[in-house]
Amino acid sequence: MSEGHILCLLDEDGEKAVVDHALAARNYHLEFAEKSDEAVASGLVHPADLLLMRVRQRKTDGKLIKTIRRHHPSDDLPIVVVVDEGDESLIEYCLECGADDFITAPLHGFQLLPRLRSQLARARAVAAGRVERERFALAVAGSSDGIWDLRLDDDALFMSARCYDLLGRGNEDGLKSLDDWLAIIHPDDVDQFHVELRNHLEGVTLSLQMECRMLHKNQTYRWFLVRGIGQRSNAGKAFRVAGSLTDISERKLTDAMTGLPNRIVLYDRLNQTIVKNRRKASANFGIILLQIDRFETMREAYGQVFCDAVQKVVAQRLVGTLRTTDTLTIMGENTLCVLLDVMRDDTDLVRVSNRVRAAAEEPITLGDESVMLSLSIGMAQAQAHHQSAEDIIRDATAALNKARAEGGGQEVVFDPDMQRRARDRLRIEAELHLALRRQELLLLYQPIVDLKTGQIAGFEGLVRWQHPQRGMISPMDFIPIAEETGLIIPMGTWVVQEACRQARVWLDQGVNPNLFISVNVSSRQLDGPALPEIVRQSLRENRIGPSHLKLEITESAVMRDFEVTLKLLGRLKEIGVGLSLDDFGTGYSSLSLLRRLPIDTLKVDKSFVSAMRGDESGVKMVEAILQLARLFGLKVVAEGIEQAEEEGLLKERACDFGQGWHYGKPLPQETCLQLMRDQQAAQMRAAR
Repeated sequence: MSEGHILCLLDEDGEKAVVDHALAARNYHLEFAEKSDEAVASGLVHPADLLLMRVRQRKTDGKLIKTIRRHHPSDDLPIVVVVDEGDESLIEYCLECGADDFITAPLHGFQLLPRLRSQLARARAVAAGRVERERFALAVAGSSDGIWDLRLDDDALFMSARCYDLLGRGNEDGLKSLDDWLAIIHPDDVDQFHVELRNHLEGVTLSLQMECRMLHKNQTYRWFLVRGIGQRSNAGKAFRVAGSLTDISERKLTDAMTGLPNRIVLYDRLNQTIVKNRRKASANFGIILLQIDRFETMREAYGQVFCDAVQKVVAQRLVGTLRTTDTLTIMGENTLCVLLDVMRDDTDLVRVSNRVRAAAEEPITLGDESVMLSLSIGMAQAQAHHQSAEDIIRDATAALNKARAEGGGQEVVFDPDMQRRARDRLRIEAELHLALRRQELLLLYQPIVDLKTGQIAGFEGLVRWQHPQRGMISPMDFIPIAEETGLIIPMGTWVVQEACRQARVWLDQGVNPNLFISVNVSSRQLDGPALPEIVRQSLRENRIGPSHLKLEITESAVMRDFEVTLKLLGRLKEIGVGLSLDDFGTGYSSLSLLRRLPIDTLKVDKSFVSAMRGDESGVKMVEAILQLARLFGLKVVAEGIEQAEEEGLLKERACDFGQGWHYGKPLPQETCLQLMRDQQAAQMRAAR
C-alpha cells in the first residue's frame, strides 16, 4: 500500500532526483508534473495527498497556491513549497497564500522526508477526526498498531488493547498516566521522549514521532515507533495528544540484506555480558571483527549488488561454523562481528577465527563470476577496563586496523600497546597540523659528493620536525601520517620553497655556483597538477636557476598512475629542474621505464651499496646499474655509503656521486656552509 500520493510540481531535474531517491523507495506514489494550467486542472480533478511545489516568483506562484487552496482546504491537500534559502519574504507570502510548510533549497533527503511525512500525518489525523466513531473503532480493531490518547489537563492516559498486547501486558498492569508510560521506556530514551513530546506540544514540530525502546513484560526491551498529534484550543495550546504505537523491533534490530542481528543487538548483548561477568572472578568472553579485503576493489569491478550478495553468502557460511553460544552480528557494510559469550580458554578466539576464515575463504560463485576472498580479522578479549560495549569494540577495531595495515589476510589480537600507539598516532596527526602553522618544520642537509673530485656537489634536503616539547621527531613517525592525511601536500610545498630559499642563501655566500639541492616528492604531490607551478614560483621568488633544484621520485610513486605522472614529469622537465629516480632497483625497474621517464639521475638504493662489501654478486649488480645508466645517459648517485671500502669500489667503477654517513649525517645549514667554505679554502691552498 502506498504511504501517500505526492504531486510534485518541480522544474529542476536535480531536485526531482532528490525527491525520487528520498521517497520512492519508501513506498510513496510520486507524480511529477509541470506548473501549467493542465497540470493544475489535473490535480484539482484527481487531488493527491500532498502537493510539493517549487516556488520562485511571488505573483504567479502565489496565484497558483491560492487557486488550489480555493478548491482544496489544507486538511484535504497539504501544500509544501520549496523556496531558495534566505528568501524569507517569499516564504511568508506563500504561507499567507495558503501553503502549509516550506523546505529550503538545496533539498536534502533527511530534511525532506520528515517534513512531508509530518504534513501527511497531520492531514490524515485531522481527516480521521471527521470520520464517524464506528468507522474509527473498526479501523482500530483491524490495525496491528496500538492507539494511545493522553489528556494533558489531568495526565490521564488511554492505551488500546492492542497496545497492551504489543507490550505483553494487561489492563491490570496500570498504564494509566504519562509517568506510568515513562517508567517502561528505556532509561537512555526517556530524555529524547521528553524532548520530542515538548517540541510537539510547543508547536515546534507538526507531529510527534520518535523511535524508542519499551520494556516488555518478559523483561526484554522492544523497539517501537511512537507517533501522535496534538489537539489544540483556539489559542493554539495543546490539551490532548493521541497517536499510535508500532512495534518495529524486527526492522530495527535486523539487517535487511543479511538477516543478521545488527549493531544495536550487538551493543545490547555485549553490555549484558559485561554486567553478567562483573559478578565473576574473571571475565571470559571476547569479540572478533571481520572485514573482506579489497572490498572497494570488488565493488568497482562487479558493482554494489554483487558485493551485497557476496556478503550475504559469507554471513550464511559463518553462521554454520559458530557454536550455539556465539552470536554473529553485522556492524555495517563489510564489517561482521562474532561475540563469544562463553570462552573455555584464551585460545578460543583464535580457534573460532580460524574456523570462520576457512569457511569464508572458500571460492564464491555468483552467476558467471567467481571470487576468492581473504579476511582481515581483529580480536579482543574482555579485560577489567572494559566497562561498556564501546570499550571492547574500540580495542577490537584497533586490532582490525592493524591487520588491514599489514596487507590483509591477517589476524591480530589486541594488546594494550596497540591502543597507546593509536592514541600517539592521533596526537601526532593533530599536532602536525599545528606544526605547519607554527613553523616547527626544518630541513637538514646531507652532502652529495662528486666521487671524481671529492668535492660537495650538492645536498639532499631532509625534513625534520622540531617539536617544542618532544624535541626532534623522526620522519618515520610523522611522514607516513602526513601521507595518509594529505598533509604531505602542503608540507611538500614548504620543502620545495625552503630548499630554493636556502640555495639562494648559499649562492649569495659565494660557494659552488653549480650547487644543487635535492628534495623528495611524495606520490600524493604527483596526483594533482599543482606541482610544476609550485616549483616555477619558488624558483622565481628566490631568483635561482632550475639547475639548482632536483626533485627525487620513487619508482612506486611513478607507477601509481604512470601516464598521468609521465605528463607531470614532462612539465617539470620543461622548467629545467633535475629529476632523480630514487631507490632504483627496489621496485618496478625496467628498460621501458627508464626509456620513457624524462629523468637525468638514478639513485642506487643503499641495500645494493652495502651488498658490494665482500660479495661479488653485489658488485656485479651495481656494475649492471651503472652500465644501464650510461646506456640512457643518466648520472648515478650511490646512497648509503658508510665505509671507505664502498667508496673505493664505486670510484673504481666511475660512479658519479656518493651520499651517506661516510661523508656526513644530515646537517643544519650553518654546518653545511662551513663545510663548503673549508673545501674552498683547501682548494685555494692546493692551487698555490
